Amino acid sequence: MVVEVFPFSGVKRSKPCHGEVNKFRLTHSSGAFFSVMNYGASISSICVRDNKGDLADVVLGFSCLEDYINDNSCQGAVVGRNANRIKNASFTLEGLEYQLQINDGLNNLHSGSPAFQNVFWEGRVVSQKEAEEFISGSHIQVDSELDGEAVLFSCHSPDKAGGFPGNLDVDVLYTWTRDLTLLIVYRGESDAVTLFGPTNHAYFNLRGHDSGDISRQILWVDSKEITNKSADNVPDGTFSQVEGSIFDFSVPRALGPSLRDKHPQILSSSGLDQNYCLHTVHAKASLAASLRDPYTGRKMDVMTNFPGLQVYTANHLGGTCGKSGNEYVPCAGVCLETQLYPDAIHHDNFPSPVVLPRTPCYYVTGYRYSVES
Repeated sequence: MVVEVFPFSGVKRSKPCHGEVNKFRLTHSSGAFFSVMNYGASISSICVRDNKGDLADVVLGFSCLEDYINDNSCQGAVVGRNANRIKNASFTLEGLEYQLQINDGLNNLHSGSPAFQNVFWEGRVVSQKEAEEFISGSHIQVDSELDGEAVLFSCHSPDKAGGFPGNLDVDVLYTWTRDLTLLIVYRGESDAVTLFGPTNHAYFNLRGHDSGDISRQILWVDSKEITNKSADNVPDGTFSQVEGSIFDFSVPRALGPSLRDKHPQILSSSGLDQNYCLHTVHAKASLAASLRDPYTGRKMDVMTNFPGLQVYTANHLGGTCGKSGNEYVPCAGVCLETQLYPDAIHHDNFPSPVVLPRTPCYYVTGYRYSVES
């Protein structure tokens, strides 16, 4: 594996930068590669082969830093402290009420600002041995051997940043495994009780980032139920079985029909934007979902120990100018965001987002690439 560190190309200087902007490119022994940058600890490209052996970039993004800063779609970014929505932009923890930024109707979405996705992280290359030790410290079983060096991003989220309590130190590790999995390992540790529920907000299009909508790509999710949501897209604490419904991907099928359905929970989001309850356990990263493009043969398996998966079909991307001047239309990509359930802090029957002082919390996600005929 080759690791290159260089200033992010195409940066416009009309706004000040808060530190050096670097992009790290990690090349797999097969020739596939991905790039990550220290703004938002973001994935800026993932280039993998198709059934003809050709490489293409399968993640949406931008050509210059300023577009990442000005855009609010969190392209490829690590999102947190708390990904997704919190009802009424407030919560109570140990008898104290915390007010967050109101940025999605009356609610808080993706923790507002400052948050993981809109700050500059410290990034460095670490050896394969260091990466293996970092993963070992998580005590989460990962059944794949690493394929060389890794990139480790770190940031400090100070007490009351975005309204959240506690000084929170966060690390995110990116690396390849031998079976062509882009592995992401999150670590958070606070000096006070707080919330920690990150995700990565990459938009995937397995035919290529510039190939139009994803309606013909085929999704499978290992889930029997979803969290129901109200008209403001926040879960109401109840669940629905997916079998036989428009949300049922327990048997692989194309995304298209669900994008056009008139179900109230699809209409309220202008497409799919739904949390699926996974059959995972915290101690092991296991297969949770897969996405396949029948034209190129590319397949992406999603491995995780998170309990939830947000399937979001880029419903509000219209008119966005992405890489190489390509215009991203609605449904130009699909986010498969491994996560805690949205608004979990308000529902005792959801997996808890609360972390205790000086108790490291880890989560793992992997995107494994392959080709089918």
